[in-house]
Amino acid sequence: MTVEATDPRIPPETYRVEFRLRGLALEGDQPTYRDVHEVEIALPLNYPAGKPYCVPLTPIFHPNIKDYFCIADYWSAGTSLVDVIVKLGDMIQWKIYNPRSPLDAIAARWAVQQEQAGTNLFPTGNVNLGVADFDIRLKSSATPEDELDRAGMPAAQAGDLEPVELDAVDAVVPDEEPDFVVAIRS
Repeated sequence: MTVEATDPRIPPETYRVEFRLRGLALEGDQPTYRDVHEVEIALPLNYPAGKPYCVPLTPIFHPNIKDYFCIADYWSAGTSLVDVIVKLGDMIQWKIYNPRSPLDAIAARWAVQQEQAGTNLFPTGNVNLGVADFDIRLKSSATPEDELDRAGMPAAQAGDLEPVELDAVDAVVPDEEPDFVVAIRS
């Protein structure tokens, strides 16, 4: 999994997450397996009281995902960014879905048909993202000579933040001390 900040603010308000998990996408009218999914997560100004807005950037077939991920059933004011990312991964893998409250009626109908037929297709993946606690750390490539922002901090640009690769067990953290810790512990 890769988590990357996509805006210059500190702390960032938008993130792009690449999941390498087995999920489904439609090809024509047939669901097929897809192993890479990209999602944009936008945090509202009142986060963590307000829930994030999560948008799929790659095709996905799921009853509770269409133009956005419906995380209302799993959201509470204390939910961390790491918890949201884990929940999105579980949704992508069809570990959690609710065909009775769909955003995508076709996916909901298909899921119910699969359950009734006993095809045992779900979940589509078995990666447990909630196994270990991990931090999401971003390191700015700004140098001391770089321009300072109004708060006297280096003015980081969106492209200055380096993505940090994470896997289901360990966090890959830069050798140097990060400029900013985005989310702490799941």
